[in-house]
Amino acid sequence: MSLAHWIEAARVVVGMNRRNVLGILPRNQRRDFPVADDKLLAKRILREAGVPVAPTLATFSHFGEIRELGARIGHLPEFVVKPAQGSGGRGILVIAEQAGERLRTAGNRWLTRDQLRKHVADIVYGVYSLDRGDVAVVEPRLRPSPFFASLFPQGLTDVRVIVVDHEPVLAMLRVPTLASDGRANLHQGALGLAVDVSTGAITRAWWRRRVVEAHPDSGAPLLDLRVPGWATICDVAVRAGRAVPLRYLGVDVVVDDAWGPLVLEINARPGLEIQNVNGIGLRARLDALGIAI
Repeated sequence: MSLAHWIEAARVVVGMNRRNVLGILPRNQRRDFPVADDKLLAKRILREAGVPVAPTLATFSHFGEIRELGARIGHLPEFVVKPAQGSGGRGILVIAEQAGERLRTAGNRWLTRDQLRKHVADIVYGVYSLDRGDVAVVEPRLRPSPFFASLFPQGLTDVRVIVVDHEPVLAMLRVPTLASDGRANLHQGALGLAVDVSTGAITRAWWRRRVVEAHPDSGAPLLDLRVPGWATICDVAVRAGRAVPLRYLGVDVVVDDAWGPLVLEINARPGLEIQNVNGIGLRARLDALGIAI
């Protein structure tokens, strides 16, 4: 690559310092970070604003409640457990099946009920959270709509949209793999699919820092596809941004087969890997929209 190419890449790619100082600092007041950092608080605010969110089936906020785990969620055939204040996908456990005292994860790993209790106890203690002490949140295991199920039926693909000043700037699908244990987290082995914000077309697939064309487990093709209902997904992401006092955020949306688009969570400090997934610098998109950063 030429020197001119590297100079241009350095100009349009947003690094951590630029994101923090010129992107987040002028738009997200620190006093408002709890709105994004606490999933239960975010869900309440979004629900009150009419933004669709996933239901909450149960919560565990202190150790005494964990003794009631079997009685409270033992009847659920499948569910997801996550820390209310977790980040980066840490602590999320997707249970695909309960068979007595044994449970199977979406990644086909078997756990005992006692191991689940320990996981919930770790969440409550704060192992996965930003601060010590947290709440374990139990939600339904959502069923992806047919398009998203076709990408990888054993996990839940989500959509990450970067919203700046209420404008959708960059977007990607995060597709689980067996390596990611059914979770849509790139750093844990999920796939990233670049989505054209204007059209919903998938333009590029990125996995473990390289371009790919098919899902590594299912072999499902990943390119020359278009996300159905893309305009509605983008609208839900923008509405979520307008419902909270944050103007630089990542909005994570899933499309459930029964409920349609739902906001899973919002992030006041969204990661920058989305640039690698898209092969486009974030600053290039912001410049095109007339947004300074």
